[in-house]
Amino acid sequence: MLIDEAPIAEGFIDLLKSEGITELYPPQKELIESGILDDGKNLVLSTPTASGKTLAAEIVMIKSLERGKNAVYVVPLRALAYEKFLEFRRYEKLGHKIRLEIGDMDSSKYKRMLDFDILVTTAEKCDSILRSRPEWFREIGILVMDEIHLINTDRGPVYEILISKFQRLFPEIQILALSATIGNPDELADWLNAKLIRSEWRPVKLTEKVKVGDKFEELKRITNKEVADGGQILIFVSSKRGAESVAEKLGEELRLIRKRANELNELRNIQKEILSALNPPTRQCKRLASCVVNGTAFHHSGLVNKQRTLIENSFKKGLIKVIIATPTLAAGVNLPSRTVVIRDIKRYEHGRMTYIPVLEYKQQVGRAGRPRYDKIGNAITLAKTDNERDFLMERYILGEPEPIYSRLGVIPVLRFHILASIASNFANTEESLLKFFRSTFFGYQYGSEERFQDLILDSIDELKNWNFIWFRDKFLLPTKIGVRISELYIDPQTAHNYISLLKKVESMKWFPSLGLLEMLCDSLEMPLLWVNRWEEQKLLAEIESVEDELLRLPEEDSNFLERFKTARVFYDWIDEYSEEDILRKHRVTPGLLNQKLQIAEWLAYSASEISKILGLNRSVKELKKLEMRIRHGVKEELIPLVMIKGIGRVRARRLWNAGFKKPGDLKNASVRRLTPLLGERTAEKIKMELE
Repeated sequence: MLIDEAPIAEGFIDLLKSEGITELYPPQKELIESGILDDGKNLVLSTPTASGKTLAAEIVMIKSLERGKNAVYVVPLRALAYEKFLEFRRYEKLGHKIRLEIGDMDSSKYKRMLDFDILVTTAEKCDSILRSRPEWFREIGILVMDEIHLINTDRGPVYEILISKFQRLFPEIQILALSATIGNPDELADWLNAKLIRSEWRPVKLTEKVKVGDKFEELKRITNKEVADGGQILIFVSSKRGAESVAEKLGEELRLIRKRANELNELRNIQKEILSALNPPTRQCKRLASCVVNGTAFHHSGLVNKQRTLIENSFKKGLIKVIIATPTLAAGVNLPSRTVVIRDIKRYEHGRMTYIPVLEYKQQVGRAGRPRYDKIGNAITLAKTDNERDFLMERYILGEPEPIYSRLGVIPVLRFHILASIASNFANTEESLLKFFRSTFFGYQYGSEERFQDLILDSIDELKNWNFIWFRDKFLLPTKIGVRISELYIDPQTAHNYISLLKKVESMKWFPSLGLLEMLCDSLEMPLLWVNRWEEQKLLAEIESVEDELLRLPEEDSNFLERFKTARVFYDWIDEYSEEDILRKHRVTPGLLNQKLQIAEWLAYSASEISKILGLNRSVKELKKLEMRIRHGVKEELIPLVMIKGIGRVRARRLWNAGFKKPGDLKNASVRRLTPLLGERTAEKIKMELE
């Protein structure tokens, strides 16, 4: 179908044509012919990666905007949300308001209204908004749930809750669920009362092969051939260490291939930007920089956001020829290449190496073949033996993706969403809660089982015992602390853990930072660092040496060592260790450190807000200081200095050591005196800010 034949606004058609889109893909054509643009019925679109699902969603969204309704586009990851936001901003040319909502989860801070035509948001942020500002969505016409197959993962429950809440609050809403190919799309469609479009069509033909032999020799051969032919490669490996090692070795190979002078200059500029992402750069930064100048890069969660963005953009521009990535990239941003190689079809999980799901394999190989650039995409999986080759052919190339199942049916997850439902007055009786949860995918799959009701009633009892809800006749009502916990978007179990320890610490003579950090790690939100067997005795000895700085001892529970190790990393950070120091001492990469610090900062804020409700005034003060220290990575004495715009942890320490201890000291100093410490330009800016 030509784009001119689509029943959508002329301005939208002209915009697409200006981008070179003149014809619709078969799944997009099928979407239009299904009639959902006119009848407003729900739709599940289950097609391979790169088959045009986003444009299909845009067609439905634009149709909704034509009717005077707005659209909400939900994704699982912040990086993906930002990518979609940038894509959709082109509709500003047509007069539409595009908004991005990610980040801060405290719903008490949200505006009374948000003006948007298209809102791009993560599932968790959208759920947080819906808890306290459902009026933001009163004009909603279409809800797009991208990557809905992630219902099968730990992030899946919030997808179910969102859909069921939207359907309950806004019965006329249209839902478009975008999914990779899964084993039970008909079940998903039946739950949503939706039409189903299922297709294996791809814009670029995909060839899938299994190669047997020495894996690195195969990688060298494939890489040299592909790059010499003007192509690019994505290589998936199972670990961060493997990604870095392969990127270095293949970089040495590519260094021998002559590059154009202008391309080499651009790679050197990218190299400088990677090194400047952290001050001072870590050995990981240096390792990545040395790879990039040779045309390769590793991509994993250990990189900071700036570095990941540089790598992704450089790959899209064709400057970086090879990315070696862990599987997180497969579910992330849109990064196609001509060839995809899966070096590791297994990953370490639950103490052993296991084969990845077929669905994950399909996501990875789906990156092969760049629409509008390649006529064919090559996917190659490496095997060690002929027997393994036969197994991989049968299971992955000829096999079907697994069906997806709800992950909502566990007490911690149910408890979290039950408190939210009660606190937001969404459901306030046992009967209404049971009815709501039966409307979820979990209820669809398991609602007739007796265990379904028992799980929900057990969760209600636990929330009541913790004083987060109470009964008045048959009605379930939130307590003041229960409402605040829901607004903060933290788990009730986390809040319960904090309350017990905060009451204890309030009566102490001092607030030990290490003990408070260990308390923050006692949460379902914080992924703890793994403790190896050889570390246990060392950690126990260290615990004994700092016993007076802790709020409890290791014999109290089995996860204490993991919490202590994680807290110790945070303690070194607020003791002004650099990223390189922490990498060397704890083997925690800057990207991973940054992710955990963001969670720790949020948990410190949440703990201080809980303390306010409980009237624990000393705890509020100490936790606020700890929050600032986590954010800036400083000792307490530097807090006043890092609060000044333009002064980070390094400059603040430099100023302190030179005798500048507070903002007033800087205000009274001359630019000339500050220049050796800050640089003339920064000194001038800070002086202007303080005046």
